[in-house]
Amino acid sequence: GLRSKILIAHVRWASAGSVAYRNTHPFLRELNGREYVFAHNGTLHGFRRLKLGRFRPVGETDSEYIFCYLLAEMERRGVDRWRREDFEWLHGKLRELDRLGTLNCLLSDGEYLFAYHDAGGYNGLHYVWRAAPFPRVRLADEDFEVNLQELKEPGERGYVIATRPLTDEEWLSFTPGELIAFKNGMIVYRSSMPELSTRELEVLRFIRRSPHRVSLRAIADGCSMPIGEARDAVRRLLSKGLIRQDSRDRVGWSHEDATFYTNPHIRSRIDQAIRAG
Repeated sequence: GLRSKILIAHVRWASAGSVAYRNTHPFLRELNGREYVFAHNGTLHGFRRLKLGRFRPVGETDSEYIFCYLLAEMERRGVDRWRREDFEWLHGKLRELDRLGTLNCLLSDGEYLFAYHDAGGYNGLHYVWRAAPFPRVRLADEDFEVNLQELKEPGERGYVIATRPLTDEEWLSFTPGELIAFKNGMIVYRSSMPELSTRELEVLRFIRRSPHRVSLRAIADGCSMPIGEARDAVRRLLSKGLIRQDSRDRVGWSHEDATFYTNPHIRSRIDQAIRAG
């Protein structure tokens, strides 16, 4: 089968441009020695008023046009190696484009995957986190089950992003207008904080205030909750990219001895959420 850190597939009804290979997503261009791919769900209007640089569309779609526009803007900004300031800049650019209609999109350079959800909530955008021990899942549109444990290696982890949930797992929704950046199967940036339950906030606060990585057992004891409830809260926080398991652990995330710390890339947002809670 296919093996890659990032896979992008786009199955859709055509809404702009004729049915032809030149109009088929994802689109690909090279910038600063990196190949970028782009896929878009939605419809934009008045996009041809946007000034293009040296990147020119081959087909007639709104999607390829705004991809060329984004690349030109990235070149003008001098984006080479992505930094947090660039993530925030990209979020602003996508919000601007979103005002032209409806915009769900994926952008990747093979290292990062950027996923943006339409500000009006058009068509939905969801994600699910997967890591060992992998579950048996049932496909949403078919009476068919897949045992992921038989297909995945123990060390594999990552996210699946789709317009609608594909399985009976606990998929999470993007916030309208949200941009999330993924790298190596982890969230490294999100433009907004996800909603947190009381339990999740309690566990997040405990982990954040701990001077060192903290075990699942210690979380349960420190928050005075059953180990099962603590494990469920940890799983949700891992899914939302707010915490990470320490790479030195020799056990899976669900083990009582597994240890965790808050995501260093979004600690400022985590601190704001804790203060607000």
